[in-house]
Amino acid sequence: MGIDTVIFDIGNVLAAFDWAGFVRSFGYGGEINERIAKAVFMSADWPQVDLGIKSDEELIAAFVANDPQLEKEIREIFTRWQYSVKEYDFADGWLAELKARGYKIYILSNYGRTMFGYASGHFRFLKRADGAVVSYQINKIKPWPDIYRYLMEKYSIIPENAVFLDDLPANLAAARKLGINTILVRDHEQAAAELEAMLANKE
Repeated sequence: MGIDTVIFDIGNVLAAFDWAGFVRSFGYGGEINERIAKAVFMSADWPQVDLGIKSDEELIAAFVANDPQLEKEIREIFTRWQYSVKEYDFADGWLAELKARGYKIYILSNYGRTMFGYASGHFRFLKRADGAVVSYQINKIKPWPDIYRYLMEKYSIIPENAVFLDDLPANLAAARKLGINTILVRDHEQAAAELEAMLANKE
């Protein structure tokens, strides 16, 4: 049997996660932007956002502790941080077309509670999915093996009949260890072409 299931990450696959551009939009200036990046998005604390165990205030406190002089700026960023991810124009149509061809569609994404709360009400492609596993909901993140196993068990997915699209090699490596086919997403045209080739070769 060929591939009947397509699993999508969200960030930089179906929606742009341009946190650097988001930070620049506040107009703080280069040095401040770099410090915010190190204190927040590039910090060792960032995975805690997706893990979903800590409250937003606890997360903010952790980021502020990384650079206390920037507390005002960090708190300001968090008032709008759900807007740091924007749905790609092609995403809804892409999933709709695959659904129309009979493929099952699932979402597997590292995503924080507050940010996904916004996404679930605004990203059109989400309604195309047959199901989703979002990290904060189960307190597990990619590339931990348990999050992939949870998805497969919850939706009775046969690994060799599924393909997973993600923009991070580590996340794909973990999926392959469990027998799932994978595609590294560098841009939409490349990913769509590789997906079509894989679907054609494994019919």
